[in-house]
Amino acid sequence: MIKRVAVILGLAYLLFLVEFVLYGAFGAWGKPELLVLLFVFLNLYLGIRFSIIAAVFAGLLRDVFSPSPVGTYLFIYVLAAYWTTVVSKYLYQPGSRFSRALVAFFVVLFCFVVEMSLHLREHEVRLVEALTYVLLPQLIMTMVTATFVFHRLRDVCVFFRLKN
Repeated sequence: MIKRVAVILGLAYLLFLVEFVLYGAFGAWGKPELLVLLFVFLNLYLGIRFSIIAAVFAGLLRDVFSPSPVGTYLFIYVLAAYWTTVVSKYLYQPGSRFSRALVAFFVVLFCFVVEMSLHLREHEVRLVEALTYVLLPQLIMTMVTATFVFHRLRDVCVFFRLKN
């Protein structure tokens, strides 16, 4: 259990750094939602318990370096981890790349909707601009990298023997 948590925390920190570097180098069109892919993968591979651990740590990392109020990303990611369970129950078929990508698609979409609804409380949100400049790059880059990231995460889990 402790080894699993340590590996999950290390992966979350590493993927956070990769997101940060990609965003700095390429902007919004070069940064996939790697932290979301992490807890989606963990939900599908190890179950909801480890997905929640990853979501909490990822949310805390994003909150520390975000101008949003503290707890925003923690709330979004934990909700999305639970949403992953709901979506995977109905859409996920083990071994299918398409179903993994479909689950990731709906979770990224859910994160966007929750984030925009939280921003509506404080600021005006222009829906067309949010869809064009926030959601579209997130979805495209996340879907492009999803299969690659899932395979690398599975390799890490196999290397550390995280699954019983």
